Amino acid sequence: MIPFYAEELGNINVLRASISTHASCNVSETIKVKNNALFLNNQMVIDLSPVGISITADNLVVTQVTAKPDANGLVPWEIKLHLATPPGPLRSQQAEVKEWWTSKLLLGGNSTSKKGIHCQNCQVSLLDDAIDYKIKDLPSEHWYELVECWICHETKPEEHQARMRPILARPNALLVGTSYFLIHPDNIVKDIIEPDVIVSNRTNWDRGTFTKWIAVNCSSCHHVVGEGQYCKENEKMVLLAVKLFKYCISIVPSLNEQPQFTDYLVSDLINTAKIHATHRFLIQGRQSQNIYALIWLFNWDTNIIYNNGYTGKDTTCLNRDKVMKVIYLDCTKDNEHTRKNIGLWSNDKSTDHLIYPDNVCRDLVTKLNQSTLILPDFMRKMDHPAMIFTRDFSIGFIHRSD
Repeated sequence: MIPFYAEELGNINVLRASISTHASCNVSETIKVKNNALFLNNQMVIDLSPVGISITADNLVVTQVTAKPDANGLVPWEIKLHLATPPGPLRSQQAEVKEWWTSKLLLGGNSTSKKGIHCQNCQVSLLDDAIDYKIKDLPSEHWYELVECWICHETKPEEHQARMRPILARPNALLVGTSYFLIHPDNIVKDIIEPDVIVSNRTNWDRGTFTKWIAVNCSSCHHVVGEGQYCKENEKMVLLAVKLFKYCISIVPSLNEQPQFTDYLVSDLINTAKIHATHRFLIQGRQSQNIYALIWLFNWDTNIIYNNGYTGKDTTCLNRDKVMKVIYLDCTKDNEHTRKNIGLWSNDKSTDHLIYPDNVCRDLVTKLNQSTLILPDFMRKMDHPAMIFTRDFSIGFIHRSD
């Protein structure tokens, strides 16, 4: 099998591909396009028909890459192919990113509905399911900032003070956020959640706001399920509201949509980038406070085609995936380069912090490292002298299900 990787460049109607062959093979002289497939002499490299891509031999450009042979002694080549059929509209050209598990989906056409919310790890019930809950969508996570922009020229801004108050949890109401459900503590099964001891112990009640958001775990299996809003009364912590993270729970009965953590990550990245005009993010663990990855958004939406030839897997299956292309640094590797970049990004006001449970942060780093292996060796690292802020960062992909 000849290793193959390609990206659809919809704006210029081109498929940019990479293959690797033995040094004795002159790809520029032997490559052919026939019946929507690439051939080297009479050997088929890849047939693109199964993944719905049509190519032509028009404007075919073949270039040998100046790079060392890989571990198998293969030499990389780059090929630019003209797309016979332009791809559909890019997601980046559309107004909104898909929201998962909205009130409309939960309601199914009813004004009220019984929904069971269980811990994803041990399946214990978290929500009192004897109640008919009113289900409503919450506004954007950044609504407070947007309202401030809308009323910045009001002659009487005090008229809007009531509308600028935080949205509170309400009894018997299921308030649906982008990546969580906001629930009143009276509707949580008694003693089924507990504040995370590590996060709770380091909370400084003498500084900051009167209430604090503290990570909460399932008391049955001790896995994270969300965070609780607490205040202190007579030296005791009092629970005011609970956010159950959608990627830490399961809905009963099951819904047709079964999003993964990365689906909510994509939503957070894009929505934050739109509001704050930033493309750089620190991914931080909530419990440990460790920085797990630095992520720079490179392309919000692209299609990649690959056959796993560069990963070393013995498969001839051709994949076409919709992904978010990113430049990232795996910060689980403690070295001077990592510490230096964490310091630079942490002190940069244009960088946003995204904080998640440590277990999903670790899983994200693993998936990013695995996605890099799809690429040929010469494309896996950023080493261009002009890209001083991402030297030795890796190229990776976050899958999009929308």
